[in-house]
Amino acid sequence: MGFIPKSERGSQAKLPEAAVRAEGLANLEVFAELKRKRDELQAQMSEYDRKLKETRITTAPDAAVQMEFDLARPCELMFSYPSAARELKPQKQVVDRMQEFEKTKGLHVAYDYPKRVDLKIVVTEIQYQVETVTDPETGKSVRASMADEGPENFQMTWGAIANLIKLHVGFAIPINRLVLIIGQPEFSSSKICRVLHFTAMNLMFVYLYMAEELADSGILSGDDTTTKVIDVSEEKPESLAHEIDERLGFVSKRADGTGDKKALNVSLLVGKPEADPRSTIRFFRTHVGSVGNLMSKLLEWRSPKAGSLIFQGDLSSTNLPSPELQEKFRLAIAGCGAHARRPFWRFRADDPSLCYYMLRGFLMLTQIEHRIDAIGRTKANVLKLRGRYARWIWLAMKNRCVAAVTGDVPSSGTYPKGITPNIWPPTSDLHAAAMYMINHFDELTLYLVHPALEYTNNGRERALRIEKCMLAGSKFRKTRNGRAVLDILRTINATCTAAQLDVTDYLRYVFKHLDELHDHPERFTPYAVARHLENLKASPRV
Repeated sequence: MGFIPKSERGSQAKLPEAAVRAEGLANLEVFAELKRKRDELQAQMSEYDRKLKETRITTAPDAAVQMEFDLARPCELMFSYPSAARELKPQKQVVDRMQEFEKTKGLHVAYDYPKRVDLKIVVTEIQYQVETVTDPETGKSVRASMADEGPENFQMTWGAIANLIKLHVGFAIPINRLVLIIGQPEFSSSKICRVLHFTAMNLMFVYLYMAEELADSGILSGDDTTTKVIDVSEEKPESLAHEIDERLGFVSKRADGTGDKKALNVSLLVGKPEADPRSTIRFFRTHVGSVGNLMSKLLEWRSPKAGSLIFQGDLSSTNLPSPELQEKFRLAIAGCGAHARRPFWRFRADDPSLCYYMLRGFLMLTQIEHRIDAIGRTKANVLKLRGRYARWIWLAMKNRCVAAVTGDVPSSGTYPKGITPNIWPPTSDLHAAAMYMINHFDELTLYLVHPALEYTNNGRERALRIEKCMLAGSKFRKTRNGRAVLDILRTINATCTAAQLDVTDYLRYVFKHLDELHDHPERFTPYAVARHLENLKASPRV
């Protein structure tokens, strides 16, 4: 502010009056410029917050808006279909006429119709009368089937088992807590575990078939997250975990060949084997390795006729298959806009000018995607809006990042007027954030020319969040076999949700055809069952 230390000005030093006045005016100009910049940044932050709030306000999709068949999204209830059923129960409330009026006749009666909603967790005990018919001449005896009601040797119905899967697998309620919530002897911890294991054992064939089916998808996306298992020793040959390990492996090697990986992760791979979005498969697998290792294993089954492949993820090298497989399958990598955005939000206090410029750009990219949904997600609309607007936003953000690491201000006019860029050194977090944008620009913008690709990989991350909810509630799984049960049921439940099929209907149909399940698992994927049940409803009854 113009103050000179005493050690520098000397005991008798005195500046000329004109010099003091000039310096004071210069300081006032500097102060005014700083205040102007501060006000501009404050206005940018306020404008960003306002637009962000507007973006969060969503409306129900208009059924009249056009959406091309193969660009439609599967059902986005990531965790599970709801567990509660709804029924109407008329009830009449009457006035005690004698108590209130001391007479019952000569009164005028009027009604109003308020509504109340009751919520119960009810265990219904059903007493069946099961008929058995015998022919005395032949000795043939037939008992009425209970296959529509529930599995043999279990007290639970298919509806009860499906709700246990939804609550435990879909909504991450630990089994011991479920026991306390239900509070009935038929739903003990051991019985719940036994019925879940029984269900997973039979659905293992469908689980492994869907892994093979996923391998032929044109676009794969995925992510992984750490998990915990107390006992990770090798399972017995007849166990569920061992059967899956035989097909998918369990421990992956390090890329540098120095040994095995150590981290236990849950990987999620999502793909669409057919054009119908309801064919989307959400495949969960617990193993020592990353989602890249899981994808490498699945690519061993990929058909040569499947064509090129696009994988969307966070661009970490550990989340990609080996370079040999990338070259063999002409693998193109798509980035995630949310991963590029997060560092600028995290470190926005270090350089508000840079960070809020970037954040406003990412916000506009999100608004473009909302605009596409509003006017109709067709290939023409997607390519038009992304090419006309989103591409230029990406270029402007890239130029800003170049200025932040080199100080070079582009001549295109994309840099804000009157603001000198801060140059961040290579050791800083914002330098790393800017270089991520520069180095991965092609991967981050690949979605601009592929209408089926999404702007971010957030859907996969949300689906994996259920694992963190499970760990927060129950801390760990005791055995790898327990993890295998969870992987299978989580895959079936999430894939049923994508197919818009309630898992109760799925279980009822599949377990009526157990004799076919081993030899023809392709008939019992959630998508195949959903189509079959729809055809049954559509076909006229004879």
